[in-house]
Amino acid sequence: MKDENRIVELLSDLLIEQKNIRKELVESRKDTNLRLDRLEKQQANTNLAIGELRLSFMQLADKFEIVSQHDKRITRLEDSVFHH
Repeated sequence: MKDENRIVELLSDLLIEQKNIRKELVESRKDTNLRLDRLEKQQANTNLAIGELRLSFMQLADKFEIVSQHDKRITRLEDSVFHH
């Protein structure tokens, strides 16, 4: 009988420990989910910023092309005016 009581006591202790571990896992999962949500929001903001930078870069490239064309035209005009 003493052994049976000890087994019941050990099983009871194991059950309590298992419940505590489960609570810890649930809390850990909640924390992980919160962190993941924050990371997803941050990634969305980063993606938007990258899109804006890409658009700005493309616009800058267009402006650079215009300046380059102007430079070529000015060089040809200077050649025509100063060398003829």
